[in-house]
Amino acid sequence: MHDGIHVEKAGIPAAVICTDRFEVTAKGMAETWGAPDFPVIYTHHPVGALDRDGVKERAGQLADPVVAVLTGVEVSELMPRA
Repeated sequence: MHDGIHVEKAGIPAAVICTDRFEVTAKGMAETWGAPDFPVIYTHHPVGALDRDGVKERAGQLADPVVAVLTGVEVSELMPRA
């Protein structure tokens, strides 16, 4: 959260991915750093136990939300993948 908020404040688009277990912490950090509406992409916890294929699958699930945050476009407005 800290890095994403400060990178954005420096004018560089950033997407923060956080596991759902840390949602309360992420929201608290955003408040602390003066960015209460900072967008966060949440994924299921844990990710550390995923194998290589699991990480690839999870990354695929998160790709559209990351693009949406970086571009300011709603996920529903992105073109469907083939």
